[in-house]
Amino acid sequence: MDSLNKLYKNILGIVFIGCLILVFSYNIIVPQRKFSESENRVLQQKPKFSLSKLLKGKYTSDYEKYVADQFPFRDFWIGVKSTSEKLIGKKDNNGVYLGKDDYLFQMFNKPSEESLKSRIESINTFSSKNKEINKYFMLIPNSIKVLEDKLPNFASPEDQKVYIDKVKNLLPSDIKFVDVYSSLKNKSDEYIYYRTDHHWTTKGAYYAYRTLGEAMNLSPKNEENFNITKATDSFYGSMYSKSGFRNLKPDDIYLYLPKEEENLKVFYSDKNETFNSLYTMDNISKKDKYTVFFDGNHPLVKISTGLDNGKKLLILKDSYANSFVPFLTEHFSEIYMIDLRFYNEDLSTLIQDNSIDNVLILYNVNTFFEDNSINNIKF
Repeated sequence: MDSLNKLYKNILGIVFIGCLILVFSYNIIVPQRKFSESENRVLQQKPKFSLSKLLKGKYTSDYEKYVADQFPFRDFWIGVKSTSEKLIGKKDNNGVYLGKDDYLFQMFNKPSEESLKSRIESINTFSSKNKEINKYFMLIPNSIKVLEDKLPNFASPEDQKVYIDKVKNLLPSDIKFVDVYSSLKNKSDEYIYYRTDHHWTTKGAYYAYRTLGEAMNLSPKNEENFNITKATDSFYGSMYSKSGFRNLKPDDIYLYLPKEEENLKVFYSDKNETFNSLYTMDNISKKDKYTVFFDGNHPLVKISTGLDNGKKLLILKDSYANSFVPFLTEHFSEIYMIDLRFYNEDLSTLIQDNSIDNVLILYNVNTFFEDNSINNIKF
């Protein structure tokens, strides 16, 4: 028995050493990968050695990440792990639930009262500085709330609707809260959220647009006024990348293109360039195909629509707005999109200098509570 145990340990030792040699040789022969398309993230590169980093433990930590990220056939093994976990019935990974019909759901955690209070105070400060303009607020539920029937049976996330209602009740009276939860819940049997991504689909954004249109007295357009075009049927989104779950059906991305010709000018402040389209069609060939809408997120995007109605709208937003704003171009002469994660200028000055008369604050629930940049609204 002792000899068998010794032999077993020797075999394990040889296999372990062999694996180390294989990984070491692979990383010498094969060029380092800088980016993982399937995970949609930058991979750890081989760290440069320094004594100070070694003593602080950073070199060892970075080297472990490097070995993990550059492991031979990493994507293949991730797929094997995902398939194995699905076979044994695992339904969550890395903060993502695997639900029915291959829907992936970003988990929602209870925000602290302090977090809620700070956000409301920041919004209140902004409102008090800009009393003369019309102000609207849309807090968009994520799929984890609207598509609850598709969650795995054991899932018991915090109820987003509770916190949507808290925000609604705490907002200043001069900000009109626009309830899109009801609009989306009534359409939950339709394709209003991506299966593999954390965003709503263009159809989901369309239903929210109709709700906002009614709140703003805009006379929203019907679907018949658009040429609805499928831009791609091979979109794997952020939840697919984050979760590690594989062998799922990809998503479709649709564009709602107005049948009437528009004369648009779209200015990107960080690029200092102007384009004549809301869409970056080249991005359909990239991993993050959702960036077909406005080429992703930017500090400031100004849209001149060619309308002469004098109505101007400022949108303080996260990425949910990117597929939503195209519906508004037939209602305003100018639209300013501000992403507070990247914008550092004074908002009141922007409003006054451009005679903006309407402001829409648009966030999805997860981003609103997880990203502190909303607090920048008060500056």
